[in-house]
Amino acid sequence: MRPSKFPSANPYFIFFDHFRINLQKRDICHLKPISLAKIAGRKWREMTTAQKSVFVQIAEINRARLRARGRPSVPVGRVRRCHIKRVYKDSSF
Repeated sequence: MRPSKFPSANPYFIFFDHFRINLQKRDICHLKPISLAKIAGRKWREMTTAQKSVFVQIAEINRARLRARGRPSVPVGRVRRCHIKRVYKDSSF
């Protein structure tokens, strides 16, 4: 299996990515995203735990990589958000 572009910590999402790529290799590109998700969900539920274990191991590796990377100290876009309390106007006038 090739490493995914988007490292997910969820085994089903890793399976779904590989399932979609395998369909594209077979030139099955006419499916709508909803029908593709339904087919992949049925296939995932039919799989045994031994078959799912490959995707679970990849998810654990991705989870460890995401934990090691840590969270950025500054949010994306380098904008710090401040929380301002909303002051409501008094309606007793």
